[in-house]
Amino acid sequence: MIESISVAREKLKTLAGARSSRGFFLTITLSTSRLDDWRQFAPTFLNSEFNRLTNERATPKEEKRVLQDDLQRVLDVLKYEVPPETQGLAAFADGGAGMFEQMELPLRLVNRLVVEPSPYVRPVVHALSLLEPFVLVRVSNDDSSIYLLNEWRLAQEDDFAGPHLRSTDRQTGELAVKEYYAAARVDQLEELHHKEVATALAKLLESSGVRRVALCAQHDIAKAFLRLLPTAVAAKVVAEIPWDAAATTNQMLVTAREAVETARRKEMEALAARINEGLGSGGRGVAGFAEVLGALNRHQVQKLLVDRNYRVPGWRCKDCDWVALATAVRCPDCAGGVVPIADAVGELVRLAVLQNAFVEVGEDMPLLDELGGVAGVLRYA
Repeated sequence: MIESISVAREKLKTLAGARSSRGFFLTITLSTSRLDDWRQFAPTFLNSEFNRLTNERATPKEEKRVLQDDLQRVLDVLKYEVPPETQGLAAFADGGAGMFEQMELPLRLVNRLVVEPSPYVRPVVHALSLLEPFVLVRVSNDDSSIYLLNEWRLAQEDDFAGPHLRSTDRQTGELAVKEYYAAARVDQLEELHHKEVATALAKLLESSGVRRVALCAQHDIAKAFLRLLPTAVAAKVVAEIPWDAAATTNQMLVTAREAVETARRKEMEALAARINEGLGSGGRGVAGFAEVLGALNRHQVQKLLVDRNYRVPGWRCKDCDWVALATAVRCPDCAGGVVPIADAVGELVRLAVLQNAFVEVGEDMPLLDELGGVAGVLRYA
């Protein structure tokens, strides 16, 4: 079952803090999209990768047996049907500690099998960054709606009907007086309606933690509505899409999603520029693997910006969080044994999750490439 983003993030933090006492934790990610014949290839792929990895590492017989049991538990999960909305499956297993966790996501994942001292959470972090919920507010003078889109689908819809004009001849007397009375009140009634929608939006953002809002309205109505929003709420309106009375709800949501994604990319480009300007002594920017790792070790990183495709092999301590691109005979921090890892940048992501740093995932960003593929904003200089 696909879980909410908030539940998935809590699971991620727990997983990021897990460490196998035996020094090996099995992580598997798979695409379960209907576009892939995944039930046919997944068992073959996983068994092949398992044998390749354990042979390359000359895994001891007993360790290999325990890992084989973990793999079998994942293979057992694959025997069951997944709901149509599930596009990706992530499984994390440490049989020695009796730990097994699986997560279903509405986004395809790269097929991968990883054995490392801690769960390899980077693929799920990337997926959740793309699946981050947003709110669409459709505002008119007398009929408005608020849509919460969670996991790229409509999760909640609230409709608001404005206070209709209900004047009668008995209340206003002659027809001409009635018309004057109605015209005099229309602006006031529209503002009351907009205030009701604005209040509901503020409450939804507070309860859901959503960071981005798209607004659909005629431009003059949008300007009037924005003036009624609290400053903190107005700051979350990142996109405005045109009002189209002929558009269906689905068409409007698709347009809003595209607008929010464009806004998100601009935010990441601005974040990269902010980091670049803050590099150097006394600044709050940090860039490059070694510098970011040092900041994470000091718990300084507030936001981590990482290139989706930046992966580099490295080494990791089995007993602590030491990680490096160059190997060592023993861990320089605790003298524990070190093991090779395929993606050292994944360790930076794991540490950021563990420290409640916000992780943004970019792609095709020239400035981020210049910054070394990974960069961050510091909590303090």
